Amino acid sequence: MEINELGDLELWPGRLTLWRISVPGTARWRPDPRRPSYVQEEHLRCFENGRPAWLGVAFEWSGEVDTAALSCAILGWVDRHEALRCRFDKDGTAIHLATVGPGAAALDLVELGDYADPDELARTLDEVFDTETKPLSWPPYVFATISRPECTTLVIASDHSVTDAYSMASVPYEIRELYSAAIQGVAPRLAPAHSYLEYAVSERARVSDLTDGDPVIGHWRELIAATGGQLPDFPVSLGALGGGAVLQQTRRIWLSDAERAVRFDRACRAQGGHTMAGMFACLALAGKALGNQKKFHSVVPFHTRNATRWKNSVGWYVGMSPVSFPVSDTFPDLLRSVRLELKRANETAQVPFSKAMDVLGAALRDRFMVSYMDDRVVPGSHCWARWRTRFLISRSSDPQEVYVWVSRSHDGICLNFRHPGTPTARTAVDRYFAEVARLANGISGALSRPIVMDD
Repeated sequence: MEINELGDLELWPGRLTLWRISVPGTARWRPDPRRPSYVQEEHLRCFENGRPAWLGVAFEWSGEVDTAALSCAILGWVDRHEALRCRFDKDGTAIHLATVGPGAAALDLVELGDYADPDELARTLDEVFDTETKPLSWPPYVFATISRPECTTLVIASDHSVTDAYSMASVPYEIRELYSAAIQGVAPRLAPAHSYLEYAVSERARVSDLTDGDPVIGHWRELIAATGGQLPDFPVSLGALGGGAVLQQTRRIWLSDAERAVRFDRACRAQGGHTMAGMFACLALAGKALGNQKKFHSVVPFHTRNATRWKNSVGWYVGMSPVSFPVSDTFPDLLRSVRLELKRANETAQVPFSKAMDVLGAALRDRFMVSYMDDRVVPGSHCWARWRTRFLISRSSDPQEVYVWVSRSHDGICLNFRHPGTPTARTAVDRYFAEVARLANGISGALSRPIVMDD
């Protein structure tokens, strides 16, 4: 999985069309007593009107699409997932939910014209997505097509309030299945998708009696104490960044192809780990080599789709957790520490971050986040290269955040990252990830011999 900003995406010229969802009239919306999930609630309370927070995906069909079939597919996707049919309103500090049933949505096509300049096309899409993906406007997502005689690109952007990375990664497969079913006049071959709103209800019931003595709170308290009362910073100094807005840069490194990813995994398993543990070990070793970090500290998202019924659901199924471990002197010991900490962290992440902070009486924000996702489990992921599937995030401005997304796909291991866009920060981040790549490549080539770590 490659993660791009729109300005970095190769967009071929073509005719740009918006496919806007609407609900004709207001009578069909009904008040819903269910509350948003904790992560939704935090997002809605902290939402800044001028700061976009959308996720996106782009993929292609050969030739021009059938407009009626694509309309049927998009509306079928909205009908399939209740999270896409909910609307939030704020009244002071109170958040109210309204929902609409399947079949109530309609679709309007808006032709924006022919674009010959790819940069102008990207700027237009950026403006549209920033404007039309607000969590307190409905819908908080929008579809666009860029059509040419030889192929059509479909792009969807959605505010984070109703989707996560897995939800967006599932879009190409679901839309194409719904489209094919519409063309053939048959029922789509998609497994049932349960409601994220019901997940939110079950989540609140599960953590309602969380107390200060819970091991989850102890886990967070340990990290906060170890990192000076805040959440962790990037392991290497980014230079003087100040407190103002700093435009961030989003970039990526392909660490390995599919064959080398298998070798990396086998080498890690031979030493008692796995790919995820191996990648965190490389991140920790890079911090030790360049920043003399004796312990690795970060905040890590884990999925919370731990019941089968949530597997095919669109929603924000993500919890945050501390990940903190000593950088051991031998690779097997390091992998063992990482593996145990990741297991503990996965359990901690099942408690929403905002709930844990409420119990702690803290108001903290993550500054160094590392995400790992095995994209091979996503339906349709084996076709991503053929569909020219690319993943998107909105632009961001922040003077401190460094976010890392490690993705293992059928094509290999890709390391995506976002950082403050200053020359000093770029140099520091480049050095760090060059060291990560060197370590990962060394591990991939060490399957037949013991792994020796550098001092």
